[in-house]
Amino acid sequence: MTSIVNIGIIGCGNFGAELARIVDSIEGMRTASVVGGQDDSAQRLAGELGCGYEMDVRSLVSRSDIDAVIVASPNFLHKEHVLMAAQYGKHVFCEKPASLSLSDCDEMLEECEKASVRFMAGHIMHFMDGIRRVKQLISAGSIGKPIAVHAERTGWMEGGGDSWKHRPELTGGYLFHYIHELDLVQAYMGPAQEVYLAGASQSQESGQDVLLLTLKFPGQALGTMQYGSAFRWGGHSLKINGTEGAVLFDFKRSEIVIRRPDGTERFGMNGCAEEDEARVQGYLAMEGKVAFTTASERPPLFLRGPLRLEMECFRDCLLGKPVPQEFASLFDGSSARSSIATAEAAMSSLAHQEWVQIQTK
Repeated sequence: MTSIVNIGIIGCGNFGAELARIVDSIEGMRTASVVGGQDDSAQRLAGELGCGYEMDVRSLVSRSDIDAVIVASPNFLHKEHVLMAAQYGKHVFCEKPASLSLSDCDEMLEECEKASVRFMAGHIMHFMDGIRRVKQLISAGSIGKPIAVHAERTGWMEGGGDSWKHRPELTGGYLFHYIHELDLVQAYMGPAQEVYLAGASQSQESGQDVLLLTLKFPGQALGTMQYGSAFRWGGHSLKINGTEGAVLFDFKRSEIVIRRPDGTERFGMNGCAEEDEARVQGYLAMEGKVAFTTASERPPLFLRGPLRLEMECFRDCLLGKPVPQEFASLFDGSSARSSIATAEAAMSSLAHQEWVQIQTK
């Protein structure tokens, strides 16, 4: 590979289009071609960036001038597109969730390994400054041993829509589509071992829209999580209690608070005042509602900085630089696999109303 990484973009919606713009602005990367769905999004994006476009995915991944692809297609298409990319020897960055089942995830990882191509999971929260700082503090023993965690991502959704994002069979449902918290909790606590999920449906359109999870972690640590779109008083937060301190991630305030015997420390989620303020204003504008972005919208400002860091990390890996230890789980498959294994086990628990062991390698 040359010093320029030529990228093909699969999916020209909200995230795919932004990733194409970011790639095209980063030194050592170039958006070579894009492919979208059945609309004219690929042609419009190609016109904006001055790159090529294809009418179907196979035409894009078979191009000899493309080194790697970014899979930003709808959730239910990730497996098909990753396998096709591996078949043609292209490195892969795959947006979350990597797949909608653990068996599919394992197959994708195995095929990428067989093809000797790199796979990177698109779990953007790993690149937020505050998230990274807390990882370092917990690893250094700043709050002692983590013993309990609680995460919440809830709100209210008015009716359904005609987008694929409103169809649980295509998104995987809340636990898959909003898999960030399942990934983040396990990044701090280690892979969950067992899960019990209670759920209820308040609307026919949304499927299971009240989800309450209980998780067991190694070393007798416990966790609870709330998900859903039937919460008139919603929230978005994460709390980790340790033997010597605690951490609060307040996403609505874009603030992280660390409490220890020697005092309290506060810092922004993104580590950039402008980005943190953009998140705060975004939540105020939503007024507690669960809202999906449209293909024509750009991701909010507080996501664009981490997206750039994510793409720079992907570029460095493809150019042969060592993967930093803090991001190793995104490249070895463990981050994608643990979150999907937990989501799948939780849905099995809901169906059978029993504790379910989470599959590990």
